[in-house]
Amino acid sequence: MIQVRAQIRDRELHGAVHILHLHAPDLARQLHPGQAVLIQTGWYVDPFLRRTFYPVAIDDAGFAIRLAPDADRGRAWLRMAPQGAEIDILGPVGRGYALPERTRRILCLGQGDAAWTLLPLVHAASAQGLGVALAMEASTKRQTIPPRDLPITVEYHVATLDGSAGRRGDLRPLLPDLLRWADAVMAAGSLDFYHVLARMIEDARMILPRDYAQALYQTDFLCGFGACQACAADVAGGRRRVCLRGPVFDLVDILR
Repeated sequence: MIQVRAQIRDRELHGAVHILHLHAPDLARQLHPGQAVLIQTGWYVDPFLRRTFYPVAIDDAGFAIRLAPDADRGRAWLRMAPQGAEIDILGPVGRGYALPERTRRILCLGQGDAAWTLLPLVHAASAQGLGVALAMEASTKRQTIPPRDLPITVEYHVATLDGSAGRRGDLRPLLPDLLRWADAVMAAGSLDFYHVLARMIEDARMILPRDYAQALYQTDFLCGFGACQACAADVAGGRRRVCLRGPVFDLVDILR
């Protein structure tokens, strides 16, 4: 993990959502999809604790973070920070997604805002010539990933609870065919979402095999290197520090 000063090089506004593009080439070279960064959200030490972000885009020059509306004053400061401002960042934190060897078809499954953390993985897998399908469920169309943000070769499926985009409801009717098609699954969502996914995998493949599905255990980090133990969770057969063992785990290790 390294500490860098990153400049806000660009800002996109999509309604109330901000996408900040940060210039940090030294950090971007070490950053992999699914890893987190810790950002100091103030000019000085107030607020004291850094905020945890999972980048939604990574390139040679830096990475992007997504700021959805919320009441957190640290994230509010980032939404107000001017273009060109420098911010202090620690990262990368933990282990990200790993594309298995000899895999040809990747299924990325996301739920709500967490689905956006899959975008760097989708682009990386597509650039390697893999077959990629992205399926996400959300409350409304506003929360979904616009098709323009995806490589043209990606197969995209959307389900919304209110039916404003894609099919009405959730992803469960689509999963049997997608799971039989995929050589590996990469997921980002809630624990309830992962329990449903595990049952669907067992229905499609008889068992939940190890090394088939990876999942992001999304949490906030305080120190990022295991000293504070604030991110400890019941994963991988015991009480583990997510910043060291994750935040991406084999799905088996999250649920059992």
